[in-house]
Amino acid sequence: MSSDSAAGSVGDSAFGSRSESDRSWRAVALETAKETLGVLERACWRALARPTASDVAMVVATLSIGVVVGSQLVGTELAALAIVAGLGAATGARLLASDRPIVRGFGGAVAVPVAILVASPLLVAGALVLTSSEVGLFAGLSVWALVVAALAAGLVSWDRLGDGGVRRGATGTTLAAVGVVGVLVLRLVPESGVREHAGTAATDLLGAAGTVVVAADGSWAVLTFAGLLFATAVATRLTLGYLPLERLVPPDGRRTFVDAVARTRWSCSMVTRIALAGGLAAVAAAPALESVDSVPITPAELRGTVPAPAGDALATLVTAPGLRVALVVLFGTLVSLAALEWCRRALGRSVARILARLLAPIAGGALVALVLARALSETALEADLAGLLEGTAPPSVVDLIGAFPPFALAAVLLVAVLGVLSALFWTVTILRVVRILPPRAIGAALAAGSIFLLAVGLAVVGQVETAVVTAAGSFVLWDIGEYADGVRRELGREAATLRAELVHVGGSLLTGAFVAGSVVALYRWITADVPVTDPAYAAIAVGSGLLALVLVTWALRG
Repeated sequence: MSSDSAAGSVGDSAFGSRSESDRSWRAVALETAKETLGVLERACWRALARPTASDVAMVVATLSIGVVVGSQLVGTELAALAIVAGLGAATGARLLASDRPIVRGFGGAVAVPVAILVASPLLVAGALVLTSSEVGLFAGLSVWALVVAALAAGLVSWDRLGDGGVRRGATGTTLAAVGVVGVLVLRLVPESGVREHAGTAATDLLGAAGTVVVAADGSWAVLTFAGLLFATAVATRLTLGYLPLERLVPPDGRRTFVDAVARTRWSCSMVTRIALAGGLAAVAAAPALESVDSVPITPAELRGTVPAPAGDALATLVTAPGLRVALVVLFGTLVSLAALEWCRRALGRSVARILARLLAPIAGGALVALVLARALSETALEADLAGLLEGTAPPSVVDLIGAFPPFALAAVLLVAVLGVLSALFWTVTILRVVRILPPRAIGAALAAGSIFLLAVGLAVVGQVETAVVTAAGSFVLWDIGEYADGVRRELGREAATLRAELVHVGGSLLTGAFVAGSVVALYRWITADVPVTDPAYAAIAVGSGLLALVLVTWALRG
């Protein structure tokens, strides 16, 4: 054999082996992609948890009502953005509530872009509230209601919704924010200008917080007191249920002690409702009363509005510095005790697994923050965050923000939007803690309540007939969702209940349509020749709406 032929054969064999290697690599990559898609498909199927027909009907109805009503209140684009944001938040909550560290890490990574998506319509809502009249307030609340309704629709068939699932989503979002803060700190450490202003800014911030929370100096005194009372009552109720205090009591006195703790927790539940009602009243006082101009109501206006001596007593109560300090100290003590008890329980379990579950969202949030902060750095620079804070924050804080590089400004914005997403999850959790949401069919109740709030917004802007239909639809949603929850709990998801569910859904829709149509016809007959702007007949319109709700409730539940 010649040398040329030998070299050719060697080259052919090398080329053939390289081709086989390429084919094997492509085969491995293709097989890996197929397995990954299969895992994702199974994970999505488990996440959806095979919703029943009633679940599907409720989700479709909730989203349809949200799009139609939201388009009339805030516009089609903003309504669609709010609904997409709510569905994205539902996806993030499902991922962050998982027990698997890998899934939680992926959830932490997803939480950052989802938070940007959620914050976008809510920032518009905040702008409407701050820059518009009372109609702007209801427009902002309508945007928030659309986000919550879509969130409820995305979680309606989730079994963990009533088992602390949303709370886990809130804590997971907070951990993702911790990861972003870590990235921010690592970027700011080399900056000498930041180090120069950091100490003074921190001192001024603590002083400003003390002025608002403890000294009660300003127009936010009533609202901050309601917030302190609410937070302390919730912390007391949860901590008493979390700590094993009965172990410290002798066996013969445990029964009495347990009864006393139960009564205390019930009292805390009542206090939380009172504080929540007081906070809402402080915000709604200006639109409702002509004698009140400030939002929220100030202690001076409280004295002038509430008859003496109750007004003087309430104003003195909400501005008492000693009581505020006691509430802050009690809240801090309760949180510390709960944290120590959590650490004690964690040490008795797999510490490595718990640490992995804690660190996974932090790592996911930090990794995505590195990419998004770099991409948003130009936008953050153009936003001039220091200029926006000038006049509202202490000068040292403005100087500190001015020393931030663009990457750090973008990271600050990411922390802020993660706070918005966490606040959304905590809102749902608190509504369940104070028992505004029922123990069963939580998603249905949350969606129905959000749609009912949209009906109130329609009534405010004068669309009474649409408001009546929307209010009736909210109760139909509740009925369908509660029936779906009962099917899942009593018969299971595998039961053949399609025909029964379709009959129930059809009956609920027909009943709601009949009642709403009857009330609309009655309203038109009453106000046929009378202008709607007349206050007396506006009251009749509101009464007709309430009558519709009563009739729908009686027809569906009775």
